[in-house]
Amino acid sequence: MKRMLFPVAVLFAVGGLFACSSMNPITVSNGAPLSLTIGDTPRNGVAVLFFEASITGATLQPSDSSKPAISVLANPVEVEFGHLQTDTAFLNLARVTPDTYNSMTLTFGNAEMTIVNHSGAAVGSCANNSVCQLTPNFSTSMVTLSGAPFPVIIHMNSVVGIKLDLNVNSSVESDLSIDPSVTIAHFRQRPDSDKGQEMEQLDELDGQITALGTNQFTLVNRRNGQSFTVKVDNNTVFEDFDRAGCAANPQDFTCLQTNQIVEVKLSENGMGSMLATRVEFIENASQEAIKGTITSVDSSTQFHMVVFREEPPVNGISEGAPVVVTIAPNATFQIGREEMGEGGGFPMMGFSFASSADLMVGQDVQVRPGTVSSANGVVTVTTDLVRLWPSQITGQVASINSNNGTFTLSGLSPLFTGATPPVNTITVMTLPNMNFEDFPNQGQLTVGNTVSVKGLLFHTSPAPTLVTRTIEDHR
Repeated sequence: MKRMLFPVAVLFAVGGLFACSSMNPITVSNGAPLSLTIGDTPRNGVAVLFFEASITGATLQPSDSSKPAISVLANPVEVEFGHLQTDTAFLNLARVTPDTYNSMTLTFGNAEMTIVNHSGAAVGSCANNSVCQLTPNFSTSMVTLSGAPFPVIIHMNSVVGIKLDLNVNSSVESDLSIDPSVTIAHFRQRPDSDKGQEMEQLDELDGQITALGTNQFTLVNRRNGQSFTVKVDNNTVFEDFDRAGCAANPQDFTCLQTNQIVEVKLSENGMGSMLATRVEFIENASQEAIKGTITSVDSSTQFHMVVFREEPPVNGISEGAPVVVTIAPNATFQIGREEMGEGGGFPMMGFSFASSADLMVGQDVQVRPGTVSSANGVVTVTTDLVRLWPSQITGQVASINSNNGTFTLSGLSPLFTGATPPVNTITVMTLPNMNFEDFPNQGQLTVGNTVSVKGLLFHTSPAPTLVTRTIEDHR
């Protein structure tokens, strides 16, 4: 059974001593900054395409058992783990009393899951070779983490970061119920005087711009209601705003408009400061955007996908839902520039995304929804825009070609191996300025490693090619 890790981030801050007689979790108004992140990784032949759960509580328990637990999550947060294999998502910023802590407890709420079943037999009510949307039960909804690095000492005047991994494959039971499998990937602590040091990078934060200020803007994610004040500086890269009619060259802060839909890559310093390192245009204020993972390509005018993100919410479509996409005549095919880099990035070298012939299973795409209809439980949406976005794929390194900077990924998800025709390997092409995450030896790729890669997936022959700048190790 493959181990798939999907990181998620929770940001907290830590502060002064307190006294309290209540044994219920309490919140602290002053403290030292703490950054918490959580990530993720079922049955053979079953692939989880969408997994969303609410984290309803998170507490730290002091080593002195007479003290109450400290709450570090103000409100429940919905997290979609399926697309966090190489990314980190923001949960909260809190303050925690300096003290020695023996454990952390997480509480999970409602979950939604979409699977593709290529196991050769029905799994519950999900038939073989089907995509099914489920509402799984939690066999255990509360998880207490007390192993390494606990006990931890959180010091006064410090900033703390904790990264968690939620292993989806280990969390999904054979009956498709959920028993959360969470571990601590790393614990960081630094002086709060070092405000320039980054604690976490938050990738693929989609939302609408609701306000513009001086070198900053407010971004709201309509799905979970989170609001962020995002700063920009001279190093912030703005991409694809020519599609919004912006004539600035190079593109800059003046391209932003209220109600635009954008994707932002953020750097967070653990003190609550959010700096945009990249802002990419998705759609104009009057438009909507849906992102999904392709599960089958049926013809030159139609494909199936599972929606994992919509901004803003689209009537008749829900996240996690399988939909049929009908491609309008003369539809535009585009490539998102996130993995291409500033100024166009890598040369295309024969890669193409110009028509439906370039579509394949496993690609993540954005579509602009037109007409949405439903018949016999099947939702169909028309589109005049199909845009290729980076996919996140986990597998094992089968071979490495150091001469051309490529390696072969095998042991792929049943989404690929159960497709028609099956995809058993993917050629991964690495780019300059690679981002190697969680490697014991930075950049040391070894045959047999389980890794997640993020990049543009192209329908090439004899095997698909994924072009990447991000690799995360899961040894």
